[in-house]
Amino acid sequence: MRFAICPTPRPWWENKKQLHDWVQLAEDLGFDAIFLPDHCMLPIVTNELVDAWVTLSYISAITERIRLGTNVSPLPRYTPSYLAKMISTVDYLSNGRTIVGLGAGAVPEEFINYSLGFDSPSVRVDKFREGVEIMLKLWTEDKVTYDGKYYRLKDAVLYPKPLQKPHPPIWSGCLGDRMLKITAKYFNGWIFPRSVPRAYLPIQEFEKRARAIREYAKKYGRDMRNFTFAVLGSINDDAKIIEEYMHAGCNYYIVELFKGPGLSNPYSSGEYLEVTRKFAKEIMPSFI
Repeated sequence: MRFAICPTPRPWWENKKQLHDWVQLAEDLGFDAIFLPDHCMLPIVTNELVDAWVTLSYISAITERIRLGTNVSPLPRYTPSYLAKMISTVDYLSNGRTIVGLGAGAVPEEFINYSLGFDSPSVRVDKFREGVEIMLKLWTEDKVTYDGKYYRLKDAVLYPKPLQKPHPPIWSGCLGDRMLKITAKYFNGWIFPRSVPRAYLPIQEFEKRARAIREYAKKYGRDMRNFTFAVLGSINDDAKIIEEYMHAGCNYYIVELFKGPGLSNPYSSGEYLEVTRKFAKEIMPSFI
């Protein structure tokens, strides 16, 4: 079992030193990665939000080992080729430390104001699939032409390529069946949101979807031995909860810095170091 940590999406620090101290503590304590939520607007929590990939690039410059991921980037909000370029650059600058979390998106306000509009769920999933195909091609091929329903490329070139080969690991954040099928076909990992706004999903929801991914992957002829089944939980989750998920097939646990169920009651800047250290010292040693 590996552990990662995910702070609140707003700039929680009061000064740059607090951010530096927390980032370096997370690396020193042995967390595998720092994941950042990727939102432009999030009215349920706050609209004061830093850009995820720009911030991860900054974090990469003050760390050496810890990996850098998003939880998750809403792919249809982006132009896929430009997102691929951004991520390739962060992977290049960080010496190959990115984990690419991708989803179809669900916040209308950020799509309406930061993209070309908020499509129906089925269209967002279609765009998600085409976007994934484009990103994988740009990372692995010298020149890309793509003729999709929503996106088209002609002789597109992306350099420098990501340092990770054949490409950075891509993990999906999803629950729906069509998204699970896409995950099984293309992805290296899946993030189950145990912690959702104002509630926790039961472990049976994880088991059902993990089983579906394995079944779909078998049909696609995928080797799942190195696939990551991640859970997005809380930094307040005790060892018993994490152990239950481990026995259910989870091999990666991401903890969010919220006191309540997902996205509710975030920790203050003065509490970040304490709760991060407490989880690393009291919970992680039981699983590493």
